Amino acid sequence: MSEPSPQPAPVHTRPSAMEHKWIGVVAGVVAPTTLITGLCYYFGVIYLNAYYTYFGLDDDALNFSTAEYVRKSVVVLYPALVFLLAATCAGLWILVYGRRALRRGRPSRRAHRLGWAAIAAGAVLATIVVWSVVAPILSILIGSSVPILDWVLHSVPKLETPLIPATLGIGALLIAAGTEVLVTLRSRNSPRLATTAERLTWLLTGAALVLALFWQTNLYATFHGRVDAQATASKLWTKQSVVALDTTEPLFAPPNQVHETALDPQTAQQYRYRYQCLRMLAVRPDRWVLVPARWSESYGYALIVPVDTSVRIIVTRRAVLAQTETEVDRKGIWPCPEVALPPS
Repeated sequence: MSEPSPQPAPVHTRPSAMEHKWIGVVAGVVAPTTLITGLCYYFGVIYLNAYYTYFGLDDDALNFSTAEYVRKSVVVLYPALVFLLAATCAGLWILVYGRRALRRGRPSRRAHRLGWAAIAAGAVLATIVVWSVVAPILSILIGSSVPILDWVLHSVPKLETPLIPATLGIGALLIAAGTEVLVTLRSRNSPRLATTAERLTWLLTGAALVLALFWQTNLYATFHGRVDAQATASKLWTKQSVVALDTTEPLFAPPNQVHETALDPQTAQQYRYRYQCLRMLAVRPDRWVLVPARWSESYGYALIVPVDTSVRIIVTRRAVLAQTETEVDRKGIWPCPEVALPPS
């Protein structure tokens, strides 16, 4: 019998240079896109959370999609990106012309002292930031078990939270600027490579700047969401789109904010109560969020209404709602302009 012929060994092919190139292009596009989308989603969550928290609501209850969070982040990221672009242009301009001025001028002790002074000031600001972040944590962990340390933790002043990222960013910029001045003065006659310490300094200051920008944008998103919520609340009284809600059961809403009317029980309709003086705050496919026209931060009231047969939502646009003095008056006994007494 003849022996079976041996099977050919598998041929392992390596990606060609062109395939490596396209893999690099795809990775270079996908990675930044994923990062940008993640940042947009995060700041959109922060913004909407601050917005609805002002009204006593949780944005998770409204089931926003990822696309909606990303879209809402534009109002936060657009001003931040404009500021970042302007600051980057100014920083590059100062860097280029500062290097040129240092290399053309005569070496002086004043320039060296200025570089070291910038580094020292930046280090002091960084130390203040670290203390402001670590001190509250130590106060929780240690408490009053060590009296001296407890006295230090409560006596040494700390930065307020909104000032921490700005102080961190300024400190990092001062350290980077001072290091750049010293490197430029040292290599003005014979160019030299930066030392390991200088590279590590630039790496750490760059990381500190990124952290400061992220932290500051986070605070700005929270502030922006609350300010927009306050603007929305201030316009509820004269909003032209008014909502009436018909229900089968009483809601026991506060009478000074929501006007209740009992419908005719003799008719065949299933709805027995009508509630007026409501405004749309959010509209979702399966639920509406309604707030009174006289909503206030001291006494907030909100309704999360499911979109089903148990309720009937009536939306009316009244373009002349705020044309008379009586309808604009918030001090009257009526809970909203649409149920106010007609002007005499």
